[in-house]
Amino acid sequence: MKNISCLIVEDEPHAMLLLQDHISKVPGLLLEGSFYDAMSAMQYLREHPVELLFLDINMPRISGMELAAMLPPQQKIIFTTAYSEHAIDSFEFSVVDYLLKPVSFKRFMQAVNKLQSFMPPAGDSRGTKAADTPADQFLFVKSGRQAHRIEYASIRYLEAVKEYVAIHTGKEKILVYKRMKELAALLPVHFVRIHNSYIVNLQHVNSIGQGVVQVENMALPVSNGYRSVFQEKLQSKIL
Repeated sequence: MKNISCLIVEDEPHAMLLLQDHISKVPGLLLEGSFYDAMSAMQYLREHPVELLFLDINMPRISGMELAAMLPPQQKIIFTTAYSEHAIDSFEFSVVDYLLKPVSFKRFMQAVNKLQSFMPPAGDSRGTKAADTPADQFLFVKSGRQAHRIEYASIRYLEAVKEYVAIHTGKEKILVYKRMKELAALLPVHFVRIHNSYIVNLQHVNSIGQGVVQVENMALPVSNGYRSVFQEKLQSKIL
């Protein structure tokens, strides 16, 4: 395993010590710091980003879920908590695993081993997103109290709706409490932003007109700010 920098955010001293002990036994896991509250961790991460967070969900003032929502979408997280009902909420983040306390070393190692599938291949400096790999053809998105599995191939387009994003598939529209920029970072390369309010799946674009693209029965606008990027993506597809 290549060296992976990590941080613990945990408000229970015993749980903190247990995680520190587990990390110390794993070559390649480099503990950069430990924090008892989310605010202190957030201040540290602004100056010292790490690859992996061991993040407690139930903390005073700012919960682990609230902290995760403030972090970049590519931040790798292993959530820890004593309450299994929080597992469904964790799907909307880049979650490696979800550990119930007290965390045994065997279960800890299962989570660490799972981390390898989330990391770029050794020697790949481009930081290739997991969404671009053939084995990763879907994502889970949280809408209300449910996490929906959505195949990338089924997504026609995404639409910004105030503080939500509507994911339009061939069968339904799913509202996600997420910023468009965050979702864009998770999508494969054939998804292209054409407007502040729209991202389209090129696999479902039927025709291209003057300032619009047709996705099935919807005509979606292409704004000036995104036109050049959109045209660049299309160059290899136009005869």
